[in-house]
Amino acid sequence: MVEPRAERPHMPGYGIAEDTRDVLPWRWAVDLLNRARTSVLSTVRPDGRPHAMPLWGLWLDDVYCLSTAITSVKSTNLRADDRCVITAEDGDDAVIVEGRAELSDLPTGFTEAYRQKYGQTIDAGPIWTVRPTVAFAFQATDDFPKTATRWVFST
Repeated sequence: MVEPRAERPHMPGYGIAEDTRDVLPWRWAVDLLNRARTSVLSTVRPDGRPHAMPLWGLWLDDVYCLSTAITSVKSTNLRADDRCVITAEDGDDAVIVEGRAELSDLPTGFTEAYRQKYGQTIDAGPIWTVRPTVAFAFQATDDFPKTATRWVFST
């Protein structure tokens, strides 16, 4: 697994700690991405309007994998502009992954991981894989200012 650089998000007025002592480990974000049953994919339509839709997906190796019909609005948008955002939450915990999507054959292990998570099987591609550029994590607890984390990925 590629370990991104952890730092603090720039959030003036929120009391975010300046040191990185209590930043969350990337493993925490991966666990949340795979724990959340439904995530939201945000894309941009070719005419510039935003588009957000819930979907099922999972983190596998170093990418977020999602399946949607190649004829869907999501796929149409990603074909025109591969930049996207995946948002997942579980209670007071949230992860936001910004990245670039590409069509892919089924990654090794995807079919089994998807079956374990959702009880359904996808055994033919293509699927979209999202390679992150930056990600954020937030916990809506008293520790929010100490644990707010931004990860930067090598491109």
